[in-house]
Amino acid sequence: MSEPIATFARLLSPILVDDFFDTYYETKPVHIEGTPDKVENICSWAEFNELIQKTGIWSDQNFKMVVDSERVAANDFCERAPGRDGMSLYMPASHKVRKQMDRGASIVLDLIETLTPGIRAVTEALEMALATRISCNAYCSQDQRRAFPSHFDTMEVFALHIEGQKSWRVYQNRFDDPLEAPGYDQTSFPPAYHDKAKGDVLMEIEMKPGDMLYLPKGWYHDALASSEACLHLSFSTAQPTGLSFMSWVTRGLDDIALFRQPMPPHDEIAAHDAHVAGLKDALSDVLSQPDVASQFRDDQRAKAFGSLSNVAIPRASRRFRVRGRGVKIVRRGSEFQLSAPGGKGSLPDGGDRVVTWVLERDHFRLSDLAGAVPDLDEQRLLEITQALTAVGALEAL
Repeated sequence: MSEPIATFARLLSPILVDDFFDTYYETKPVHIEGTPDKVENICSWAEFNELIQKTGIWSDQNFKMVVDSERVAANDFCERAPGRDGMSLYMPASHKVRKQMDRGASIVLDLIETLTPGIRAVTEALEMALATRISCNAYCSQDQRRAFPSHFDTMEVFALHIEGQKSWRVYQNRFDDPLEAPGYDQTSFPPAYHDKAKGDVLMEIEMKPGDMLYLPKGWYHDALASSEACLHLSFSTAQPTGLSFMSWVTRGLDDIALFRQPMPPHDEIAAHDAHVAGLKDALSDVLSQPDVASQFRDDQRAKAFGSLSNVAIPRASRRFRVRGRGVKIVRRGSEFQLSAPGGKGSLPDGGDRVVTWVLERDHFRLSDLAGAVPDLDEQRLLEITQALTAVGALEAL
């Protein structure tokens, strides 16, 4: 059996990583044909069935059922039961779930990105490449029953097909800069709006195990199972926006007295205008601080890699992200040169083998590297990883 997908390059193959970013990412859809062995260790039918049997982790908020584009009411497939925290929740009941499946209902599992080793491997590969938090939903659909009408998503989507077959239609148009907010998401508009806005069919695709479909956010699409049952995983981004930045900024404004003070009455126009002008100046001072951008980058970085577990028993090992996008390493004797802004630096002895091993990965633990080159001691490995970090090839997590 093959290993679960461990790198972004393997996920995209045969498209090259740099070609994907230059041609498709955030720009246009692409269908990448694959083979069943590419996904055989990601999430099989057996693993999916094992997931849905873990009834203690599901509620009507993350285990959903949809039939003919209509969401099934919680009490039609759930019953009240105590959750893991002791609170009463609507939790899936097997006999009710089976009844809905007999009606042709699809099952949707939300936020499963860390629940199996295979799914977690794909999630981490995407997080390393895109430097943003990734979530994963599973969609199990039945033959010729549509779970969702034509729609767009508010995030970049990587749909990885696992089992069965599904027919997808991708349309010509997209909704510009969608957002999970009224007026900017799918549910803000009636079906007639979407039918008109989506345009003509751009691509018709029969997705088979191992195939992947990338859809930029806002791009209209729909899908219909064309086999008895099919399963695909939808990996999506959680990219921060300018609104995310402003929300982050406002969290610190309560330290400024002016922002805690009440606004003047609306009919005291001069006082009201003066107060707003003062708020504007105070906000400008905050945004002008030299470290405000770097502090937000730190917050953005923490969120991007927050799902990565650095806990290991009996002993955790330091983890590194390989910043391989656009990075080229050319060895000249004992020196290497990167196309990254960090420039060039010299490699300690044994560094050439380390570089070769590192560039085949998106991330690694120092303990994994030590196992790959057992003749190099921990101090030498630290020197090599520090040199690669200094020129921007690696990022310590």
